[in-house]
Amino acid sequence: MLTQRIIRLNDKVRNTDPTIDLDRARLITEFYSRPSMDNYILRRAKAFRYFLENKRIFIDQDSQIAGHAGDRIQAVPLHPDVTKWLYDDFETLDQRVSDRLHFRNEEEKEELREIVEKWHGNTFGDFAAKLEDDDVKDMIDALVFTHGVSNQSTMNHTPDYDNLIKYGYRHYIDECKENLASFVCKDVYDMEQRINWEAMIIVMEGIIHFAHRYADLAELQAAECTDAARRQELLTMAENCRTVPEFAPKTFLQAAQLVWFTHLAIVLEAAGGDHCLGRFDQYMYPFFEKETAEGKDEGYFQEIIHEFKLKIAELWNIRQYKESIAVPGCPLWMHVMLGGVKENGRDACNELTNVFLRCLLDLQTDEPCISFRFHPGVNEETFRLAIQAARDSGGHPAFYNDTAAITYLLSLGFTLKEARNWGICGCIEPVVLGITDFQTNSSNFNVNKILEITLHNGYDPLTKKQLGIKTGDPRKFTCIGDVMEAFEAQLDFFMEKMIKLANATLGGHAFTLPTITASCFSRGCIEKGKMLQQKGSDHHYTTVSIASMANLIDSFAAMEECVFNKGYLSMEELLQLLDTNFEGKENMRQLLINKAPKYGNNIEQADKYGEWFVDRIDRSMKRFKDAHGGQWTSLHATVVYNVEMGKNVGAMPDGRLAFSPLADNASPMTGMDVNGPTAVVNSLAACDEQIPQSGMLLNQRFDPTIAAGEKGLDIIESVFRAHFAQGGYHIQINVLDDETLLAAQKEPEKYKNIIVRVAGYSAYFVELGKEIQDNIIQRTIQKGL
Repeated sequence: MLTQRIIRLNDKVRNTDPTIDLDRARLITEFYSRPSMDNYILRRAKAFRYFLENKRIFIDQDSQIAGHAGDRIQAVPLHPDVTKWLYDDFETLDQRVSDRLHFRNEEEKEELREIVEKWHGNTFGDFAAKLEDDDVKDMIDALVFTHGVSNQSTMNHTPDYDNLIKYGYRHYIDECKENLASFVCKDVYDMEQRINWEAMIIVMEGIIHFAHRYADLAELQAAECTDAARRQELLTMAENCRTVPEFAPKTFLQAAQLVWFTHLAIVLEAAGGDHCLGRFDQYMYPFFEKETAEGKDEGYFQEIIHEFKLKIAELWNIRQYKESIAVPGCPLWMHVMLGGVKENGRDACNELTNVFLRCLLDLQTDEPCISFRFHPGVNEETFRLAIQAARDSGGHPAFYNDTAAITYLLSLGFTLKEARNWGICGCIEPVVLGITDFQTNSSNFNVNKILEITLHNGYDPLTKKQLGIKTGDPRKFTCIGDVMEAFEAQLDFFMEKMIKLANATLGGHAFTLPTITASCFSRGCIEKGKMLQQKGSDHHYTTVSIASMANLIDSFAAMEECVFNKGYLSMEELLQLLDTNFEGKENMRQLLINKAPKYGNNIEQADKYGEWFVDRIDRSMKRFKDAHGGQWTSLHATVVYNVEMGKNVGAMPDGRLAFSPLADNASPMTGMDVNGPTAVVNSLAACDEQIPQSGMLLNQRFDPTIAAGEKGLDIIESVFRAHFAQGGYHIQINVLDDETLLAAQKEPEKYKNIIVRVAGYSAYFVELGKEIQDNIIQRTIQKGL
């Protein structure tokens, strides 16, 4: 049951309009306006410290955990030093369809306009844009692929919370000082180590001072407080902020405070999300166990967990206008990991896991992402509770297969013990916590656009440009193998273009925008005296997000069956249908839809193209190394780029109409999976899910009537177990009927707290644009096994 404190806090977070906080923009601009001969890393460290020393802070009257991103509830800092788009899209900030921000007054809007104009042409985004050759710009404009991490630093940082929570910052500062004391410069490049250690000390001391500012404020408020209970809470907060993050926490509340300060600092330092909160039920368990023995009840821990979640839910990662449309709901992809196995392979579920899951049943929030690790020996009661939470609370948690994730990570060079300590960065991508330099947002790769270009001999009929290479006139192709061969050549061509751009961008991060806070708490960086972006970690790899594989699979199955096997139409006739968007030929469109097998129905004739495609695209990217010398891995996920990318893709051989949404993630095309959820997971299994080392994202939607009660949990559990038994990696669910979602579209004020799984994140349904809402409603609703 929620306490009145949490009800009030939730109301503030949920119902306060987000407003722009100028502090970061103002203070960073002020700092960089001063001349300096400091190395760029020292300059960034000192700029961040200056910001933390001078940003306005406050303590909400209901808080036990100190710290906010801005100077009030739902205040949103901006990064004019990083984001080129802030200049380009300035006028959209308070006019957007989704993720709209408000200015406190016109004076602040004009001040921000002046700040943005000062940075114009000199942001990291401007640097990244200059890396795009003219031909690559054309490919990006056509949405063949996107230019990822071009307006932020490398993301996907996962601090080593397992150890950080045991030692506190002072331990790491002392380690840096010891390294500096023994430092000898034997080579010009050695100076980089000295600079990095100094920068790390500056940043960690800056965060400690930031915490002490909250301690001072709490003591000041306590002295003026007339309520005895609140006065004691403020004094406890002050003590906590003087203890952590400088020293190791002594209590559950202090441990939560340390994690929050660290996470907040990472977010404030550089634009971006995707920073994993690690295995909360593991590193917090010793404090839970100790204080439970001392007499603390579950309500005490639940209140801290609820506030911790609300702290994350209040964060924003504001994006450029076109991404606010393509990725609405301001996803952060900040995962809390639950369950899984320990380092020794035994079940890691404990009573804190259950407490956290029961919290989900009491309070739904869109952030953080809650992720549950399944394995064959999982505690059945806990697994069942997790399924109930997902069914009843908007899709949290999502479910992951330990066996599949560990297999991925072993293939990437981790030891077995390391691989067992994994978490999620991004939508569904597995990383080993605290020791991985990983980048997921290198690009969203539009394979269906590549098929369209293939079917026009390298020419893009939408932009009227020769974007690809010439692979032959499709009208002369005599078998499906000819189409596959031409597609593979185009795929390799565009993949090379994308990877060259991504590697240059990753290189740019190392020399312009390192993430210092994250480097302090990633193993390897202090030891080597290197930032994460300078190969500080021992493990590096980068992911490409592959969009909407279902349409590609179905298109190849349709061409094979309807053109080359049965001869219902020729390739010339097919191309004419596609170029005219089936105008006046609905009967032929229905033929392609109904006469050809479809992915998601456990039909080998379709699924074989999934197996071919998943393997072929992985081999295409593995011809290259990333900018850190690591592997490229594939991720079959779209976020909701399937809607935006669909606007750039004409009609397709699977019968999809021009410019309509593509399939979401690795799920079947909407309405095409007609044989039930078991058939869906069988089709995924046929694609060999062990190949894409960053996973395949599967959405499933269940009818509330079928999913109700214990029998409903039985049905959902059966689907999950069938999926994981075949090597499936990920699955997430929505349990909502069409009637509820349609009613929410008509009267959003009555349904404002409905949360839906979108892709690798959840969002409030009413805050999504209508196109995205419609796409979610159109997903197949499963009514049985």
